[in-house]
Amino acid sequence: MASHQLSAAELLDAVSICRDRPAAEAGVHLATLAARGLSFDACAHLAIGARDAALAGLYEAMFGRQLELAATCPGCGTRLDVSLTTAALLFEPGEAVAPTIKIGRRRFGVRPVDSEDLAAAAEIAELEAARELLARRCLVPADGKSVPGALSSGQVDAVAAALAAVDPGSDLYVPLTCFRCEAAWDAPIDIARVLAAELSTAADTLLGDIHDLALAYHWSEDAILALAPSRRQAYLQRLRG
Repeated sequence: MASHQLSAAELLDAVSICRDRPAAEAGVHLATLAARGLSFDACAHLAIGARDAALAGLYEAMFGRQLELAATCPGCGTRLDVSLTTAALLFEPGEAVAPTIKIGRRRFGVRPVDSEDLAAAAEIAELEAARELLARRCLVPADGKSVPGALSSGQVDAVAAALAAVDPGSDLYVPLTCFRCEAAWDAPIDIARVLAAELSTAADTLLGDIHDLALAYHWSEDAILALAPSRRQAYLQRLRG
């Protein structure tokens, strides 16, 4: 999970790229920054649990272990503040599992969902159709033949259960109870979206600092970013009193 902080220039570049890309692709780009040495293609094929563990490491390196999130009660619409740590997003690796499921008279293995699967599913508006596509993409025929062209809802549920077993870190939830209406539900956690939002906020703050320094001293962006953060703050304190 150990990661490193992004430099100021890397932060601005990352946010510029992620703002122009679909969510799944942005998550892959952030993974390449979190797991230095892996190509974009390699990160696109990481199991989602492994990708999200890398993203949690980058979040911790940039912003600390604490995550302050918000959720909306599905029962009464009340907003709930949710506090958890990056450790809650991680699963200790257990024994390797290779579940098999039976569909009709055939048996299939199941591979973990990756970011390319999520990108394909994101193009489908109807939830059940998207779930079926994910299920079919992750089936591995034991007999070498092609996967079925369609799955029943029960078969999709069976594949989903197998996916949860093969990669338990891929579908994270936090159990919540509304303090107002006492409704209880499991709220999903999308660490890629959370990280992207925090980076975007940090980049906007940095751009404001660059703007003020450039106006005051007529320095270029490159010159300002080359300053150590403590030096930038020292100049900003003098400008802003």
